[in-house]
Amino acid sequence: MKIADKLLNLVGVGRERGLPPPRLVAIADGLLVTERSAEAWFLISVANTDLATEGEQDAALDAAVSAAATILGDRLSHLKVVWGRSTGQDYIDSVAGHYRLGDHEAWAQTRADRIDEMRMPERYVALGVHLSDRDPRATAQVRGSISDALGTTSWRVSARELAHLDERVRKLARQLGSTVWRAHTAPAEVISWLVSREMHRGAVAAPRRGLITGASLARLTAGRVVPYTDHLRIYDTRGQIAAYTSVLAMTDFPEELETPGPGEWLRTLSEIKAIDDDGDEIDVTVEASVRFRVLTKKTARHLVDETRKSAKEQRRSAAKGTAEETADEIVETERIMREVKRDINRSGLTLVEDHPRLLVSADTREDLEAYVDAVIAHYADRGITVAAGADEQRDLWLESLPGDQLRVPDLGHVRESTAFFGSWFWGGASIGDATGPSIGYLTGSTPGLVRFDAAAGSALGDATTTLFLGRSGRGKTTAAMLGGLDSAFAGAWVPLLDLKGDAAGVSAVAAEYGVPTAVIEITAQFSGAADLLRVLPVDDALLQAPSQLMLLLPPHLRGAAEAPVMAATRAEIQSPDPSSWGVIQRLCASESETTRTVGFALRDLVETGLGSVVAGPPSGLSSLTTNPGLWVVQMPGLTLPSPESAPESWSPIERVGMACLRGCLAWMVRTTGRREFRGRSKVVIVPEVHLLTKTPDGASFLDYIARVGRALGASLVLDTQDPASILKLPGLVEQITTLFAFSLRSREQVDSLLELLGRPQTAPYQTLVRGINTAANGKSIRHGHCIMRDRWDEVATVQIDIPSQRVADLLRTTPESEHALEPTQPIPTLPEDLDPFAEDEEDDALLPEPAATATAQAEAHTLDPEPTVDVPVQDTPAPSEPTPTTAAPAAATNGATPPTPPAAQQPPLSPNTNGHTPHPTHHESPIGPDEVYDQEADDPGYNKAMYNPDNPHPTKKEHVG
Repeated sequence: MKIADKLLNLVGVGRERGLPPPRLVAIADGLLVTERSAEAWFLISVANTDLATEGEQDAALDAAVSAAATILGDRLSHLKVVWGRSTGQDYIDSVAGHYRLGDHEAWAQTRADRIDEMRMPERYVALGVHLSDRDPRATAQVRGSISDALGTTSWRVSARELAHLDERVRKLARQLGSTVWRAHTAPAEVISWLVSREMHRGAVAAPRRGLITGASLARLTAGRVVPYTDHLRIYDTRGQIAAYTSVLAMTDFPEELETPGPGEWLRTLSEIKAIDDDGDEIDVTVEASVRFRVLTKKTARHLVDETRKSAKEQRRSAAKGTAEETADEIVETERIMREVKRDINRSGLTLVEDHPRLLVSADTREDLEAYVDAVIAHYADRGITVAAGADEQRDLWLESLPGDQLRVPDLGHVRESTAFFGSWFWGGASIGDATGPSIGYLTGSTPGLVRFDAAAGSALGDATTTLFLGRSGRGKTTAAMLGGLDSAFAGAWVPLLDLKGDAAGVSAVAAEYGVPTAVIEITAQFSGAADLLRVLPVDDALLQAPSQLMLLLPPHLRGAAEAPVMAATRAEIQSPDPSSWGVIQRLCASESETTRTVGFALRDLVETGLGSVVAGPPSGLSSLTTNPGLWVVQMPGLTLPSPESAPESWSPIERVGMACLRGCLAWMVRTTGRREFRGRSKVVIVPEVHLLTKTPDGASFLDYIARVGRALGASLVLDTQDPASILKLPGLVEQITTLFAFSLRSREQVDSLLELLGRPQTAPYQTLVRGINTAANGKSIRHGHCIMRDRWDEVATVQIDIPSQRVADLLRTTPESEHALEPTQPIPTLPEDLDPFAEDEEDDALLPEPAATATAQAEAHTLDPEPTVDVPVQDTPAPSEPTPTTAAPAAATNGATPPTPPAAQQPPLSPNTNGHTPHPTHHESPIGPDEVYDQEADDPGYNKAMYNPDNPHPTKKEHVG
């Protein structure tokens, strides 16, 4: 170090402060080159730590410390935690090609509008690693004064140098990608965005691909920043103030910080709140810039020795003074340095030298002051001192720029590696599928969209069962319906078994968007439709059909009936067209009086009502089409026993209900297994499945269909209030890939749910499950809020979100707005449809159109006289008289003109280009993110509470950054 540099350091003015701003030479994928240096840049993946156990966090922290010491030892590194924003256009681009049926573009746009409405922040964690210093004189190629006029450099990077740097970037990427950070090379446009956002503090379109040099760099870095004592003013191209920014330094930390807890001083950036003029909490956008260096053992020992020697010299100097007293701090420092050196030598302790800075931006000076106060108070509660860098704003801000260097070295710290990496800058919440539809958003420390594709299991070669668990009225069935809608838009065959008769709204949504749909009521006219002898293969039917018939019998006849029923079933299977009705006829014709008694008892049950659906004379009618679309199957009059009742106590109508339900499930699964439909996506939705798990044969049946789902390309979506009964089916538990957990109360059910989630049955997690659907005020229900476990066994809290007010109105099934539809008539057998995944555009014109009843059902919602909020709704004529439901050709989506049904069968519609009822794409009152509609809620006024006018998301102040 030169003598002049030493003198500058003595007065607190290092040479670093006087250096000019960095001048960029080139930007490529993972690479940033300036006049003075070259850096590699990576994006660090978010680790899902919000609900991790202490043991899991400790293991991840140890792995991070070890990786940093091995890969980043003595390298100058730059960590940046910045915020972007999720946009609707990005979402539309991400689902391009996923949807195929109906007006899928409008469905995707509805969700995109909702995303833009929420203005959801998105966190990016970027890591820059110094590769090498550059000597401008060695690569100088003078290009003339015009280069400086453009704001670019007069130095050029050669192709050879670029190739060398690129190889080093790739090597680092391989090393960092295998760590707990799962780092990957930052694209050139992301690096450009990191640079330009500091110059503009706003949205700047970055160049898209390739090497970025010359005028492109000039546009990125063109800007005007004026430093003041405690803040900076950033101007746009018109000379107007774009943002007020203040750079804060973290000057003092406690001697000990706990993690999990206050020690996570970087993960908590998203938790900082300020109070606005109305007394409401608003989010404060805080970004971090930390320049650090992980010290190798040699460097750490040298630094410790230097510090100890300095303390020793101060102690000796004090001892020679007149007072002959040594300050306690000096003695303590000398002792600590000896212990640290011993730990470095013996236990492998590593140290980090770091310089943390926080950047806060606002639209006005008053807001900036309020935000800075909120940041200082947030960290003061954790024992950390944060202060604005008075008279250092210019240099602290330049430090935050990618490509620059440390400029204020005296505002730094040397600490153990665990204290630095325990800040958990990569921690937070991350869950869900990598691609596919969005079903909601994260509610943990790192906001973001949650993607869920119910039909993705087969494509991934994974199991195919999704489970929704929780109390009634919390949102689980609504979430299942939204997942079914997304699958239907993607071209899947989606039957939904509606046991309660209140899920017709999902068909109304499908009809609104032109997806083939119908509400099908299975009554006596579908005699024999749920007969297992007609549904299952012979070998399976020989076992399952007698069990179904035995279920119909009263308990006092079952003991004597088992052998005759089995024998009659074996004989009936040999007939050309076997059926359970044929079995009953054989029993009634038996010479044995006991056997005839059994036959007469069965005949009396199946000759009336739903009993005929189970074992009545086959009618030959097909109640379900195999065409892609969403088909709601209802069983009016079905009475099911309570989950707590024993089978011996079931009444005749309850026995018939259970037999009908089981037969219908078998019928659905048999359809999914048909050879000609193996290549088609199928999603079977079964709410209230706890009614089946209480019976041995029902449990074994669920176990079977869950196991064969992947082979058949069929996904199973289950909804239950009883996780304890699910745990008793290990075969079913093994097939669960995704789980959504809503609140429960009893100790048994809470602990069973935690076991399914893979979380310990301890007090903090039990409290989380009990309160997951309780709003912050503790006085209302937070509908749709749940704990999600994805197919990778990650666990996080999620808010299920309805994409629009219009969709919520159609889904609503409260008593005052229930769908009033005439019973649906049988659907005649349709000609086999073409493959929905065929690329031929002409095929799209041949897909079936929504049934007339479902369309009229959508109109009934459109005419709701008392909407909960003011939403622009298209005027629609009153629905016509109900007509027999038939499947008509679908609305053309590729320009082909569909055939027009006869006038008598065509319900009136508000016409648009797609042939279905229009829907608004903009909402005067946004959907409250904290209270999402649930079809099971028992509070008549909960729909109004769902749309909270005090929702902070759409009304919060706009933050720059």
